[in-house]
Amino acid sequence: MHQSFLVYKGFRYLKVALILSALSIFAYAVYIPTEPPNGGTWLGYTLGTIGALLILWLLWFGVRKRKFSRGSATTQSWLSAHVYLGMALLLVATLHSGFQFAWNLHMLAYSLMVIVIASGIFGIVAYARYPSLITANRESQTREQMFEEIANLDQAAVTLAAQIGDQAHQIILRSINRTKIGGSVWAQISGKEQEKEDEMEEEQLVELATQMMPAIGSPNAPTMAMPSANADPDSESTLFFVAQNLAGSHGQERVQKLRDLLDIVRSKKMLVDRLRRDIRYHGLMQLWLYVHVPLSLALLAALTAHIIAVFFYW
Repeated sequence: MHQSFLVYKGFRYLKVALILSALSIFAYAVYIPTEPPNGGTWLGYTLGTIGALLILWLLWFGVRKRKFSRGSATTQSWLSAHVYLGMALLLVATLHSGFQFAWNLHMLAYSLMVIVIASGIFGIVAYARYPSLITANRESQTREQMFEEIANLDQAAVTLAAQIGDQAHQIILRSINRTKIGGSVWAQISGKEQEKEDEMEEEQLVELATQMMPAIGSPNAPTMAMPSANADPDSESTLFFVAQNLAGSHGQERVQKLRDLLDIVRSKKMLVDRLRRDIRYHGLMQLWLYVHVPLSLALLAALTAHIIAVFFYW
């Protein structure tokens, strides 16, 4: 039976982390220094040594995990310890400092440690939340299958639009060219650029109806006021409007083709939205590593400088 690394062996490493934290708090509470609490007292050195060893051990996990088989008990054990002892490190390092903070090298090392721990917590949340969202969003499709279906819908839309008229054909081609999937890192994560494209896609439905009516409507067909382009149009309301305008003409076949075309456009939009969400979820699952790993190495450098400064220049 699969067991989450967070509950590994009945929260074994959570208990270890809590014991370490409790002992650190107890020692800090009962110790009465002859000077204000700081990293230079014997307790400060003790906690600092524990903190430094924890950092080195936590960094070693990044090397060790490459030798583990995925999902093995060893991986689960190390990962569980990595998470809980990493959180305990924040308390140990804070008590080591004696809550003495200043804008110096030591503060840099502490700040990097906090950011690394925070990014790790984000990673835990991401891996707990996004896999289930990805599975639900994909609806049993792979990303490759989604791309293939979008291409098929585009081809079907182009073919059908060409049968309706030249203007409809150009509008569909322009709509296809406007569709963007992926893009910059920010576009993938935030979806802001994609939202703008989605708005343009919605506007194209109204534009499609506006452009097609003069081309396929009967000169004697009744005219109606066109919905405002600033409104929140959707394919159903646009289709209803065009059908009303063409109901008295001989364009019933084209009305059906328009209905089919708008169904294709709507289906494609829903699929594109799902694909963008898939990319976004995967991006968020990987984004934290681009912070966690480089800053972990920066933390190692800052820790080394911190130790050298303490023993040689303090």
